[in-house]
Amino acid sequence: MRRRTTIAVGLVVLGVALAGCDGVRLPFVEVQACASWVSYETDEERAAGSQAVVVTSSVESDGTTRIMEYDTNVYLVTVDVAEKGDIAAGDKIRVASTADACGTYPYGDAAGDPMLGSTPLRLFLFDEGGTWRTITPFDGVRPAT
Repeated sequence: MRRRTTIAVGLVVLGVALAGCDGVRLPFVEVQACASWVSYETDEERAAGSQAVVVTSSVESDGTTRIMEYDTNVYLVTVDVAEKGDIAAGDKIRVASTADACGTYPYGDAAGDPMLGSTPLRLFLFDEGGTWRTITPFDGVRPAT
């Protein structure tokens, strides 16, 4: 009976450690939370869910930053048209391309980062602590046609 109790207690402690609860952690085990992304059907819905919407034909790589504890690409964008928000045509803004840390592909499919698509692009943005980011990995960038 004592052996079964020891095994049961050991399994409970291991389960709690693997779950990352209450500071009990195993060495070399990383716990990662996954976001649940809103899905937008139309550009009108995307704009309503954004703090800013801009059109750009100039996207330059500008390093990386951490968004939701995940490294994401950042771009220097020259605004051609400001459709919503406190941004003006001609402004240069830094935009982080929000990525899905838990998906097989961080931007929804094998095509990669949508910020690297053909320009002009319409960007649906949210201010994340002073850094503009696309609203979701899947709906933050659309062709501006």
